[in-house]
Amino acid sequence: MSWLAGLGRDALDPGYAEAARRRHGTTRTRGRAIAVSWVVVAMVLAGLAVGVAVRSNQINEPSAARARAGMLADVDRAQQRAVALEATASSLADQIRVRQQELGAGGALQSVADLQAEAAMTPVQGPGLRVLIDRADGSNVILDRDVQLLVNGLWVAGAEAVTVGGVRLRATSAIRQAGGTILVDNKPTFWPITIDAIGPLNSMHVAFAETSGYGRFAGFAANYGITFEVSDVASLSLPAAPALDWRYAEPGTGTATASAPATGPTR
Repeated sequence: MSWLAGLGRDALDPGYAEAARRRHGTTRTRGRAIAVSWVVVAMVLAGLAVGVAVRSNQINEPSAARARAGMLADVDRAQQRAVALEATASSLADQIRVRQQELGAGGALQSVADLQAEAAMTPVQGPGLRVLIDRADGSNVILDRDVQLLVNGLWVAGAEAVTVGGVRLRATSAIRQAGGTILVDNKPTFWPITIDAIGPLNSMHVAFAETSGYGRFAGFAANYGITFEVSDVASLSLPAAPALDWRYAEPGTGTATASAPATGPTR
């Protein structure tokens, strides 16, 4: 009876049971080994990819650094040359004025001086207005046409000489926009922008307040929070405009004279 009971309880022969346990353990071990192998392969591939990327950056970095350094050097040389040329032009203009003063102030030299003054080719000083404009934080509400309208308002109010961002305006001056930067004769200005205008102080301030440019910026200040300040200055000193870039005009031989147009309006 005990043998029959044991046969019912343990239907599988102990040897078969042991073989089954060994086979199951081998299968699990093999599965773990395969999984570990895949992990190792993945890590090796990832390491190779990182190594190739690092090596590529190391190879390309010197050439990129050389190219960047070359471009910065070119820009620096161009800026130095521009500064040197401006200094040379200013020095030559001073020499011309000195020679003209030595020759006297009458006759043709006086006509030349008058034409130079009208063409903004000589520094000037006198009383006038100083206008300060600046954008509100994160806004770009002030456009080039707004600055043009404001400057034209100063001309209408009686200004005789005007600078925008330190650049002297002449009859051919242009105010343009590139992104958020205002360009005056292709020279960038920086916010806040200062506009100086020489003219009859009291009457110019009153007349300027009645122009459409003044009204537009007063509205901008009230609605958008921009900076718009106008103040009287007892004495302003404005530089001469940059030398003209003659392309077509040549010295004439005739006796006819031409009168230069007054400075303004600004385009």
